[in-house]
Amino acid sequence: MKKAVVLIVFLSVALMSVYAQGAYFDIGFGVGKAWTKIDGEDISADFLSSVTELGVDLGLKAGFGPVADLPLYIVGVIGGIGHRFAEDDEFIQFNSYIIGPGVIFYPTPLVQLAGSLGLSFVANQSSFGEMLENDGPGFAFDISAALDFGSGHHGILLGLRYFGAVNTLEITNVKQNSSAFTVFGRYAFRHRMN
Repeated sequence: MKKAVVLIVFLSVALMSVYAQGAYFDIGFGVGKAWTKIDGEDISADFLSSVTELGVDLGLKAGFGPVADLPLYIVGVIGGIGHRFAEDDEFIQFNSYIIGPGVIFYPTPLVQLAGSLGLSFVANQSSFGEMLENDGPGFAFDISAALDFGSGHHGILLGLRYFGAVNTLEITNVKQNSSAFTVFGRYAFRHRMN
């Protein structure tokens, strides 16, 4: 199944690139508020009395655009969020990742809107041992809105991003829902509409 999805994404990007004017690339990170629920129960309420819920988001996008005569870019996305709940020597670190296709749209040259949907996996760590230390398959999505500062092919994106992931953990078979709302900054290389 994963091979079929990767093949479809690759072929879609390859076909769309025929009608694109150039390459697109962005990379960066953000910080904000993150949440994780295990089988519907909020981790911050169940495990630790004093917690830090600061989330960090990392990611990159690469693709082609603008497509035809539209301010639309087709990209592949690799990214994710991580956040840690900690108290004294005990901690739980949740990391959720996305890999998949995405689109970027510029309604004006200053405003970028983007979204992606793809496969997700997790890589959790914990001082509690094996309780949450397992990978699981799932799906994830993100949406963002940013201001694109720059001229020519180079720009700086400053914006807001919402990320969500749902995974079933392999060993315990429980459902993990992770999400984050972050403020981000990214470097972008893009071709503008001619």
